[in-house]
Amino acid sequence: MTLQLPVTEAMTLIKQNSGQDVSLRVVNENTINVGYPIQVNVPILGHVSKKVSLDLIVDKVADKDVFLHYATGVFGGDTLLDMVLKAIPVLSKTKALERQDSGGLILHLNEIKWVKDSLKKIEIKSLKFANDTIAVGFSAQNQKQG
Repeated sequence: MTLQLPVTEAMTLIKQNSGQDVSLRVVNENTINVGYPIQVNVPILGHVSKKVSLDLIVDKVADKDVFLHYATGVFGGDTLLDMVLKAIPVLSKTKALERQDSGGLILHLNEIKWVKDSLKKIEIKSLKFANDTIAVGFSAQNQKQG
């Protein structure tokens, strides 16, 4: 089965469940651009608002984890990633996103409070992006009876 989730609806769900304004834009079938507004205190200028973004590329989905890598398109991409991760409290305050030494990322879906309950009933098989839509391929979990 496949669930088609419009990107705009995903942004609304993120806002409702985390309080964060995150923008999402489909780049290709494996890549989504994630943007987040940050404020930086610059001497003399004061607070400056800037939107930072990076491309998240889905490598695979396994069990309740999504394996990703990222591309920022700018020099100092690791620094930008650090800024984005620290700026998004929903990620920095949980174990939902794990950085790998290899430069990859693992999104632990079971660590996201508002996703966790759904994962008791379904198993995610794939995650693709197209036409401003997130397509989540899944199957029903076999419920053990005891």
